[in-house]
Amino acid sequence: MGITLNKCFIYLPPSEKYVPFKFRSNDVYAIPMLKEAFDNVKDQMGPCGIACGTCDLGNGTVAESALKLQEYLKNYGIASWAPAVPGGSDVDFERLDEALSWVQTYTRCFGCQQGGGPPDCAIRICSKDKGYELCSECPDLDGCENFDWLQKPDFFKDNLRKSKGKSKNEIIDKAISKMKN
Repeated sequence: MGITLNKCFIYLPPSEKYVPFKFRSNDVYAIPMLKEAFDNVKDQMGPCGIACGTCDLGNGTVAESALKLQEYLKNYGIASWAPAVPGGSDVDFERLDEALSWVQTYTRCFGCQQGGGPPDCAIRICSKDKGYELCSECPDLDGCENFDWLQKPDFFKDNLRKSKGKSKNEIIDKAISKMKN
């Protein structure tokens, strides 16, 4: 077992703690996600079309990355030798450790269906008010400005348009399968 390189992606071996093969197609690395976090959201999708299991907040990737960085900093004793490196004495490693602990605790999203996501999410509020499970059901999707706060609003709208007529589970299964291929 171990890390293997294949087609410029690093594949991490499966384990009880991690879901195997989490990667993004444009990156040259893989980050394991927390299996517990992934299992909690894998069957959820927000009305915006985000499959929660593919979201780095929902599947635990962000929290796990903070944990890993915290472990690396400690295991390599970086705080003890950082002052010898330019700029290293300016880093408050105690506060950094506290910040990474905060990230581990508070960046895990439980998905819209379980009260996760931004509490004031205009997309979720609108879809609930209109009685839509997914925004693909809404005739006003094309002109909707509620998506503007997302990094790639057109990407999500396009995916919703393409998924029109499909069940939520079909869309989720397709998104999750793309992660593992």
